[in-house]
Amino acid sequence: MADNEMMTAALEYAKLGLSVFPCVPKGKEPCTSHGFKDATKDGGQIKKWWSDMPDSNIGIACGAMSGGLVVID
Repeated sequence: MADNEMMTAALEYAKLGLSVFPCVPKGKEPCTSHGFKDATKDGGQIKKWWSDMPDSNIGIACGAMSGGLVVID
């Protein structure tokens, strides 16, 4: 995916009510200091993260932060 496509996808997930955070490219390890606890739906923060780290993968926080989302991995 092109850099701006990852940002666009992260913003779309946030619009759907899912809290997102950047992860290492092609991986699951968070790029932020507090990992999934930094997850947000704030478009400004999402744009900053993906402007600063455009190759980042997208992590989605589970639980109440994302409307009760449950994931089985």
